[in-house]
Amino acid sequence: MTTPITPAALSGASIVIQICVLTIAYVALGILGRSLNGRLTTRGSHSTLVLWLLLTIIVIVMGEDLYAQWSPVLGNVALPSIPREGAFVAVFVLDIIFVTVLIFRTGGAKMSPFTSILFLLPTLAIFLREPAWRFLLYSFFVGIIYVSMLKVGSFTSSFVPSSDLFSTRKRDDEVTHDWATRWANMACLALATLIGYITQPK
Repeated sequence: MTTPITPAALSGASIVIQICVLTIAYVALGILGRSLNGRLTTRGSHSTLVLWLLLTIIVIVMGEDLYAQWSPVLGNVALPSIPREGAFVAVFVLDIIFVTVLIFRTGGAKMSPFTSILFLLPTLAIFLREPAWRFLLYSFFVGIIYVSMLKVGSFTSSFVPSSDLFSTRKRDDEVTHDWATRWANMACLALATLIGYITQPK
């Protein structure tokens, strides 16, 4: 007999998912930061990750399901909670916005290691039991953003050293970028595979 999943459990799972996605992004930024060009393109991105984490966690915690669990500690103080559907939608919108910012900063959809994270986001909606129409809507917006980011490069990615003295450094930058991309791709694949295994029909 399958145990029903409570709304509070889904909210808790969404926090775990956020931590997983942000960990993938954090490690990718760390790898990119090993090269000079990577440090230029990711400048300020760690602050972006912190803001991303804070906003999404606050939205989830203030969702009506989790708020009902911890609000008794406030005593007579009542805070406005966020309806469950509104909280999940807000989190996905924030995810899409922040991943788009990272993609823009790191070379656009063709070059950025964060493109695979963008494609992972609709899959997370399945794990969190979002309605099918909302999953399709997320996928549609992700597709639009991907096409847009194909045409918009990073404001720093156009820098190409003209001197042969920089050829070795340029090759090192490319190798570092490749490692960041491999990490993000494999980590997203692993997370998507885990989600597929968990959500398989019983």
